[in-house]
Amino acid sequence: MAAELDKWAADVLDKAAQTVPEDVIAHTVRGSGHAGPEILKELRRGGYDLIVLGTRGRGRAQEGLFGSVNGYLHFHARTPILSVPDEHAE
Repeated sequence: MAAELDKWAADVLDKAAQTVPEDVIAHTVRGSGHAGPEILKELRRGGYDLIVLGTRGRGRAQEGLFGSVNGYLHFHARTPILSVPDEHAE
């Protein structure tokens, strides 16, 4: 199951990277662990200018119960965040 999840993650990342215009410098990193702290470690290591994150369109109640990577990074990162909503979210 872990191998299948790794393949799925690699495919999603590859497809996303292909949508970045050629004149934009973008770095992709695939890791494992709790997303917020792992992204924060990478931000500190890499000195990035912008964080681009997707959102699932959950309401405040669900985010309060389950947590939010966007929320975590909002309070811990010193880098601007661009949150892109899921086009299929209601």
